[in-house]
Amino acid sequence: MFITDSITYSTVRIECTFPDGSIGTGTGFFMNLCFEVDMHVPVIVTNIHVIKNSVQGKFCLTRKTEDDKPDIGNFKFFEMNDFSSLWLYHPTLDLAVMPIQPLLTQASEAGESFFFAPLLPELIPSDSELKDMPAMQEIVMVGYPNGIWDSVNNQPIFRKGIAATHPELEYNGKPEFLIDAACFNGSSGSPVFIIDIGKITTRSSGTTLGVSQVKLLGVLYAGPQHVASGEIRTIEVGTKQDIALTAIPNNLGNVISSKALLDFEPQLKHLAEHGKKPGRMEPCPCGSGKKYKKCHGTIV
Repeated sequence: MFITDSITYSTVRIECTFPDGSIGTGTGFFMNLCFEVDMHVPVIVTNIHVIKNSVQGKFCLTRKTEDDKPDIGNFKFFEMNDFSSLWLYHPTLDLAVMPIQPLLTQASEAGESFFFAPLLPELIPSDSELKDMPAMQEIVMVGYPNGIWDSVNNQPIFRKGIAATHPELEYNGKPEFLIDAACFNGSSGSPVFIIDIGKITTRSSGTTLGVSQVKLLGVLYAGPQHVASGEIRTIEVGTKQDIALTAIPNNLGNVISSKALLDFEPQLKHLAEHGKKPGRMEPCPCGSGKKYKKCHGTIV
């Protein structure tokens, strides 16, 4: 399968129902974390604000053919109650992950198999790769802006743009950078990639032809917008459908650095080894020295 075809199956449209009956949509993507020779933990990644306080969540997976290919147009919806409790939350960033191995095991036991393309930690650029990256790098964002998708074929929407600030640098002192691309509600949680086909450009080597690369730069979570008062505010780009906000997007998006996804690995390893989250008074698996309830177990 071609690189970009595979990325088509790396995302998932998330639809949440909230206590007041309102519905919101956002983007998630599949990733294998804690990747070792004999194990990995499959998760869905999104933003906290997409799923926080949701009472029900819904998404769909495309079924797999007998020869391990996507059976396009043949998919299944999964609906889960108490949806927000199924996720692990980052203590300081707008990131959440949901382990999906129980879901996959249940499906397998029912004789069902699904096609999706989880991203791997090796797609996260190293510090040296970021340092060698030229400014104004072309980027691709994949997701479901305004909840839009190909509902017949279960396909996402691709958007292109550039890195508006350098991904190596922490924009305004935060582990994030800006992109210049159209970012709308529903795009929250979208993976932001470098997808170079047939050529790669670096600071040290210039442009090299005949090679390709895919790198996961980060996760979209917000964007600066002009509000009615004339101010420019950074606003989450995944809000409930029935909330009216007088704001004009300026085609910029805030993207959390993909390195932050590795912060979940100690929690996920603990979950894989013990079958449950740490007790709230236990030490946090991340090694911070704090109790779990004061660290990665913080209720947001």
